[in-house]
Amino acid sequence: MTPEPSDISGTSIHFQDLLNDLNSGISGPNEPYLHAARWFPLVIDPFAVLEDVLYEGMEAEFSELRADTSDQSEEASGSNNHQKELCIKQYKELVKLVPTFSDIISGFEKVPSAMDNFIHALTCAANDARSDDTGSLMREGLYGKIARGWNHPQTARLLCPMQMLDVFDKNPQDFMDKVKEGQITITVAKLPAYLYDESMLDPARKNRGCLQGYYLKCVFRHIFTGPSSAISATTHKDTKAPKGQIHGMTSPLPRVIAYAAIQLSSATQWCQQIEDFNLVLLYNRVVNMFEGNSTNKQWVQETLNHWKS
Repeated sequence: MTPEPSDISGTSIHFQDLLNDLNSGISGPNEPYLHAARWFPLVIDPFAVLEDVLYEGMEAEFSELRADTSDQSEEASGSNNHQKELCIKQYKELVKLVPTFSDIISGFEKVPSAMDNFIHALTCAANDARSDDTGSLMREGLYGKIARGWNHPQTARLLCPMQMLDVFDKNPQDFMDKVKEGQITITVAKLPAYLYDESMLDPARKNRGCLQGYYLKCVFRHIFTGPSSAISATTHKDTKAPKGQIHGMTSPLPRVIAYAAIQLSSATQWCQQIEDFNLVLLYNRVVNMFEGNSTNKQWVQETLNHWKS
């Protein structure tokens, strides 16, 4: 529904152009926001519900504009309040990607129906970006190999927890059968072998080689430096600019490494869990290895330097 002229009186020209863009369905002033939304799941959180992030974040900005200082902490349970705070934090990270984002907030408060359309458009863009990566990996065959999962010894070995690799290697078929029969449960409590470079393993340093696995790097390059560079980092024959270049990423970031780690699973479509293997927990664990309070700073620096080389 096109808003009445009186609804947008006093709003900026940029906001009015954005409304026309939303109503026409043609990208123009809306494109920078869609661009940021596509980058959101890759660099901020692939499992966050962008719709919730936008509604909570924009409502928080509305409250600031109204100088609303009322204490709402008693109205929500602890878990809901934590989720709200997380959404607002993620919203602030998203806003940094588009300098004009906060400038349009006052306009949307006057035209709530347009805000709904805006949020829907950005949410669809984020979801499509995530699913497109999964589909692209499947089409190129790289992902398809991993998708064989526990039905093929080579891929099963990649999915096997690194700490259990010795057991797997003694009798791969027996290990695979026990996994499929539920006698061995695979969870993120033990990180899968595909995250490691086995040649770098050091019993004295348990994290050495972690997040430096060959297939992890292939998936990262496929997504961020272009499909043709997946096998060879020096090969670039793609007709489209790679996502890393499009979004101005000059070096690998911890959260995009974590994003590549969850895309390299045995799922054939975007999901949050594969049997007992929770991809949300895997993503959070990898992020925490880089950003957590108890991180091994030496390992973090060595790992990021390795990815830059």
